[in-house]
Amino acid sequence: MKTELKLLEQRILLFSVFFLSLCGIIYELVLGSLATYLLGNPVQQYSITIGFFLSSMGLGSYLSRFITKNMLKNFIAIEVVLGFAGGLSVLILSYLFSFSATYYLLHILFLVIIGALVGLEIPLIMRILKKYGALKDILSNVLSLDYIGGLAGSLLFPLLLFPFLGRMLTSLIIGAINIGVALVIIIRIDYENKRKTDIIIPIIIVLLLASLAALSERINTILQKRLYYDDIVYSKRSRFQEIVLTRNEDDFRLYLDGSLQFSSVDEYRYHEMLAMPPLALNGRVNKRVLVLGGGDGLAVREILKCRDASITLVELDPTMINLGRNNSSLRMLNGDSLNNSRVSVIIGDAYAYLIHNKKRYDVIIADFPDPHDETISKLYTVEFYTLIRRALAPRGVFVTQSTSPLFAREAFWCVHNTMKRVFRRVVPYHVYVPSFGDWGFNMAYDYDYEIAEIGETIPGLRYYSRDTFMQSQHFARDSETAVTEVNTFNKPVLYTYYLKGWKYYTEM
Repeated sequence: MKTELKLLEQRILLFSVFFLSLCGIIYELVLGSLATYLLGNPVQQYSITIGFFLSSMGLGSYLSRFITKNMLKNFIAIEVVLGFAGGLSVLILSYLFSFSATYYLLHILFLVIIGALVGLEIPLIMRILKKYGALKDILSNVLSLDYIGGLAGSLLFPLLLFPFLGRMLTSLIIGAINIGVALVIIIRIDYENKRKTDIIIPIIIVLLLASLAALSERINTILQKRLYYDDIVYSKRSRFQEIVLTRNEDDFRLYLDGSLQFSSVDEYRYHEMLAMPPLALNGRVNKRVLVLGGGDGLAVREILKCRDASITLVELDPTMINLGRNNSSLRMLNGDSLNNSRVSVIIGDAYAYLIHNKKRYDVIIADFPDPHDETISKLYTVEFYTLIRRALAPRGVFVTQSTSPLFAREAFWCVHNTMKRVFRRVVPYHVYVPSFGDWGFNMAYDYDYEIAEIGETIPGLRYYSRDTFMQSQHFARDSETAVTEVNTFNKPVLYTYYLKGWKYYTEM
């Protein structure tokens, strides 16, 4: 009977290793993704997160040598504190971000605390397990379960937890799992100085985390209101991004991952200047137009004003398409463009679509987010533009939004210089959009044509005209041509130019 009890205790402790490793890797991933969401630049944020987390684990491993008594009881205490700190980490950091100038220091503080607690776990549990068997068996079992748990956590977070639960609910659930391990040990294993009251604090914290999990949607709404000045009329976490639509009287604004995409007050300036120049330049009747991105349907609305155009829209996020098709506010703004019979919607990645595409288009319009990280930066590379060129029909025209030539001058001209590696003619131009400031575009084609000969498109537009477009090609001295490297898939320099430019203006 005693042997069976020891075997049960050993199994409980060994299986706890799996869950501890799973929780540890998810804390690391959720904090990295939170920093990326709030601060941008995934490579930098994940690198810093991993670096501090791993070094803190090393610190925890070192500190474990000073725990020499009541090891199982101390291990339980570590799990309770870890579950509490890890479970509340996203909620606290999200709340503090909206007003704290020292947010990054707080982020690192949480990384150090959680990382050190995670680092304490394995050395302690190996010392506890010494009484259950030979060291070689303990080492192999603990390390095997530790690695398997790490794999499970690294798969669960991006595939299930983050897409369907979001960061806050994920952290609360993982915190509860950590404390659940402590509760199982308290209930099923005898240890030195065990008291009946040991179970009270873990249960209280689990109930707190469970209550916060039940209220997570309401809490998230409150936190979002701290980030957005206007009333939130729609908010949803899709598999790919945080989508928020706000309203202030007649001004609707769309935010993706916290970045403003448009204001209904002046978005027509941006979308007319994005769509009309390539439509005017391409003289083909019955134009075949490909729109990459632009799931809000606003660029499509402008293209539909050309009655001979048929449109294929490729959008990565089905939630964005559903919003553009069914949300009454957005349908009012986009003129119900995504439900138009001349529009074919394809859900998928633009890069993958172009690789497998066999069709040829007269006009291709790229309405992507700004290249604020290396993932989006791939949509502004030589390789991507080569795919664009292959998809263009003879005398086809391509245009892409290219961020601000004033606020991110080097980034804008990096896009221009990259396109020049692929296309014979590249025309830079820009427009003032009050919500964004000075905003730029680059239009490219592969035949000899003097841009001064471009004609009018259609009457009744609110901003675009031939004269306006010709004037838009003039750049003032503070935004004129800059020498840059070319952006490639292997060396994505564009996002570093972008971050450098915008950082200067946001810190002024």
